[in-house]
Amino acid sequence: MQAVLDLIRTEPAAVVAETLDFLLYECSLDEAPSRGDVALWRDILQARGGKFERLAQTCRTWLEEEAL
Repeated sequence: MQAVLDLIRTEPAAVVAETLDFLLYECSLDEAPSRGDVALWRDILQARGGKFERLAQTCRTWLEEEAL
């Protein structure tokens, strides 16, 4: 997951959005991220601000849906 963390920390919003969409909604269950990973991503994206706040919200939504 280090490569994903590096991507979330450094890549433009469009690249991060595409990656999040795949990891949260399209990848297989054995490759799906843990709740802890998604919470960390959310925090990083929130800290990046601007366009990344929408992506942080995507992570929050996923976490809420997984809690149900």
